[in-house]
Amino acid sequence: MGGAVRVSGAVVRDQHKVMEETFGAAVVARAVEGLEPDTRREYEAVLPVSWCSVDTANAVIRAVARELGRTPSDLQRQVARLGVERTLSTVWRLLLRVTSDDALVRRTPVIYGKTYDRGEFTSRIVAPGRAELTLAGWPAMPELDMESLGVAVETVLELAGRRAVRVTWERRSSGAFYVATWS
Repeated sequence: MGGAVRVSGAVVRDQHKVMEETFGAAVVARAVEGLEPDTRREYEAVLPVSWCSVDTANAVIRAVARELGRTPSDLQRQVARLGVERTLSTVWRLLLRVTSDDALVRRTPVIYGKTYDRGEFTSRIVAPGRAELTLAGWPAMPELDMESLGVAVETVLELAGRRAVRVTWERRSSGAFYVATWS
């Protein structure tokens, strides 16, 4: 599959709202204004039902991080966590608490597929409190997206009531490999 990798417009719009609410609309507006014109146009045109290139979404994270004097990685982790919490803060949070570990882990590929249009995400429980998740088909996945995906898995498990959650990841030749542990 060629072309730019894209992320869901709903995710991009949610992250935009999170950044405005957390850091102020003026900070986000200054960051967006400083983007390259084509990047800014794409970002400003994103709708919840459309897609946005990963490069554009990451350019916004880097621009907001510059405005705040933070690293893009640090900002992406915070925004991803707050975005997932926001999305799952309603009745979904209660439903997550009564869901089995296996059911939670089995749903991650579906959520991934609604978030990105590249790669295949697989997941499996390998032992009680331990899952392995593999992303194939996206060998050049940007570091910010690798981190964001790991934080999203971690946050969902925490919201589902799992304790001592830890997600680690590493780049693989075809994508990324994640290990999630919890009690």
